[in-house]
Amino acid sequence: MPQALNPRDEIVTVDARPMLIWNAPANALSREADVGDLLSAAWENDVDWVALHTHVLHDDFFRLETGLAGAILQKLVNYRIKLTIVGNIDAWLARSEAFRAFVRETNRGTTASFVATLDAFFPHSDV
Repeated sequence: MPQALNPRDEIVTVDARPMLIWNAPANALSREADVGDLLSAAWENDVDWVALHTHVLHDDFFRLETGLAGAILQKLVNYRIKLTIVGNIDAWLARSEAFRAFVRETNRGTTASFVATLDAFFPHSDV
């Protein structure tokens, strides 16, 4: 398995495709400009699919009225980077019908997804 360039990150293979697990610090994505760090990590590791844990996202990501989720996802789509967000989002789902609809629609698409755990989502991978 290839080694990620940043020692805190990890590269796994899912369905014969490399995925970067971006283990950034808490709230590393707190504004649209922070997406540059995520894009750099993807490019440095030559991957087009990144997973990150929910703690990496600022709470504003989960409050759709801030626009942060849309801005981050749009930038990743523009650069053809797929995103999987890993973790328990039940509290956010309970707070907002709009967020529930957003997650439902996001998971129907092919550019981003929300999953509770990587193990449950990718049972046939080396995760």
